[in-house]
Amino acid sequence: MNEQLKKRLVGAIVLVALAVIFLPMVLEGDKRSGIPLFGSNVPEPPENRVGMVDIPLQVPPPRPEAPVVVEHELPPLAAAPATPVPEPAPAPVAPQPKPAAPVQPVKPAEIPQSPKPAAAAAWAVQVGSFAESANASRLRDNLRGKGYPAYVEQVKLTSGTSYRVRVGPALSRADAEAIQAKLAKIDQRGIVVPHP
Repeated sequence: MNEQLKKRLVGAIVLVALAVIFLPMVLEGDKRSGIPLFGSNVPEPPENRVGMVDIPLQVPPPRPEAPVVVEHELPPLAAAPATPVPEPAPAPVAPQPKPAAPVQPVKPAEIPQSPKPAAAAAWAVQVGSFAESANASRLRDNLRGKGYPAYVEQVKLTSGTSYRVRVGPALSRADAEAIQAKLAKIDQRGIVVPHP
C-alpha cells in the first residue's frame, strides 16, 4: 500500500470513532442521565437549610466570697465561770530500778558469730532423675541387682513430679564419695547430696 492511502485510512478511522463517541451526545440534547459524566458522585447540598439559633450563655450568679481566716490569730475567749477542777489521784510509786552497769565497747573478736548451718546427718549419691516412675524403678532394680542400696525419692516440682534414684545413705561425705567412685566404674555417674 502506498503511504497516502495509509494516511487516509487512519484519518477515516479516527473520524468514525469521534462520530461514535460524540454523535449520541448531540442527538440526546439536554437530557440528563442519573450518573454525571464529569465531576464527583457526591450530591449537592439541599437548598432548604435550617437556620442557626443563638442560645444565650447563662452565667451562674457569683458566689459570696468566703471569709478570710487568719491562721495565727485566735479570737478572744469569753470568760467562762470558774469551776474547781478535782485533783487527780496520786499515782502509785513504782520501785526504783537498779542502775545499769556502764556499757563497755565490745571488741570485734568478742562479737559472737552466727552459728554455721548444721552438717547433713547423712549423705547419698544421686544417679538419676526421671519424670516417669517406671524408668526410676528400672534403674533402682538394676543397681540393687549389682549390690548397691538404691532407692527412689519422689519430689513435687512446679513442672510436675520428679523421681530421683539415689544410692545410700552413708554417714559421712567421704563414704558417699567412695560409693560415687564405685558407681563411676560401672558407668553410673552420680552426685553427692545430703540425705534426706
